[in-house]
Amino acid sequence: MPEEIIDLNSIVSGRQPINSSETPKEVTFDRVHSILYGNSSTKLIYDNAQKYFTKKFDQTYPHTSLQRDLFISIIQKVHPSLKVQFVVEIGSFTGNSASIMGKVLKESYPGSFLLCIDTWLGDLAMWINKAVWEHLSVSEDGRPTVYYQFLTNIIKQNLTTMVLPASMTSIIGARFLQTYRFYPQVIYLDSAHEQGETLIELSLYWNLLRPGGILFGDDWGWSSVRCDLKKFSYMKNLTIEQAGNTWILKKPVN
Repeated sequence: MPEEIIDLNSIVSGRQPINSSETPKEVTFDRVHSILYGNSSTKLIYDNAQKYFTKKFDQTYPHTSLQRDLFISIIQKVHPSLKVQFVVEIGSFTGNSASIMGKVLKESYPGSFLLCIDTWLGDLAMWINKAVWEHLSVSEDGRPTVYYQFLTNIIKQNLTTMVLPASMTSIIGARFLQTYRFYPQVIYLDSAHEQGETLIELSLYWNLLRPGGILFGDDWGWSSVRCDLKKFSYMKNLTIEQAGNTWILKKPVN
């Protein structure tokens, strides 16, 4: 089997990582906000959260496996040589898991923050299962408005300086991190779960993960997720840990 499913360097062919000759700097909320949206002290991304769609706090979306104690136990698996400072979530939806992680980081890891990468357009199951479809909050012109629900939920929990959304696909998100040499210590993968797509995401984000870090995700119960995880772990000679519906991969230090 090939050593790599997908190579980040080949994806950014013709481009060089910014400051590629420098040692990666600490990734902060303000720094990433400035790159994506401008100076956070002048105009915070959350300032216009209610401008187009008015939402009330709502965390009734039922399909969130991540719980506080589980996240604490997972983050403690990070190698002692690493300072837990930058966490990435791929697939955030209404922000239930982001809220859990954001609160833990705020309480126990000063200076850390969570970057949430999602299109906020939903996956296939959300478009064909009408009970879940309701949480997409599709407007009259056919566009999901769940992104604004995410913003509202983060605001209501006072996490607006800890949690930052990046509305992009998982692949573009990986390219963004690679371009700026932003390498997380912890990554939570909970996106579309399509077979093949999950394998690509695993490869991309594993390459971005700092040695000694943790890549974990939701929905071990999905056959598509298990299939791609088993392929990836075989290729990398990794052991998959399980905690209920959550899977966990540790990246060796060397």
